[in-house]
Amino acid sequence: MNVLLIILSVVLVVSTLTGSTNNYYNEPTGNKGLTDCSINHDFVTITNVSSNIFGQTIKPGQKFYFKGIANIKKELNWGIIHSTITHQFKNYVNLTFEDSKYNLCDISVYVTGKYCPLKPGIYHGIYKDSVSSLLWPGKYIFKIIGYKEDNVELFCAMTEVIVEK
Repeated sequence: MNVLLIILSVVLVVSTLTGSTNNYYNEPTGNKGLTDCSINHDFVTITNVSSNIFGQTIKPGQKFYFKGIANIKKELNWGIIHSTITHQFKNYVNLTFEDSKYNLCDISVYVTGKYCPLKPGIYHGIYKDSVSSLLWPGKYIFKIIGYKEDNVELFCAMTEVIVEK
């Protein structure tokens, strides 16, 4: 049993270092827009997403936005948004620049103006920020996954961006 765990650990590490496309690291293809990486659409569907960075090369300090529509199908009382920003360094290793968890209800107020509980319905939102000056030039994958109370996935979305100096 210990040998099996060691082999599985090595496979996981090697696939991570080589940029393997397992479910967690599935990358969008090209710099064209938002990729829906949701396992299911039972709770939330995100549509009509637009951004001033889709298909563009961005620079540190540049302001950006994401606009979209969320169709919430079941009442949400609480949740977590897991946000990651990874950079494929010289095609050898994925470096994580952000790996943070945020209160979904707090983010909802910022993005939609609505606080939990979020009743089923259509919500229009916009998220504004600026590109961190800590990011190196190159390709990045921005990914967010929402979870509800019992750790069930609500939604998943990701996009690829190119940062230049």
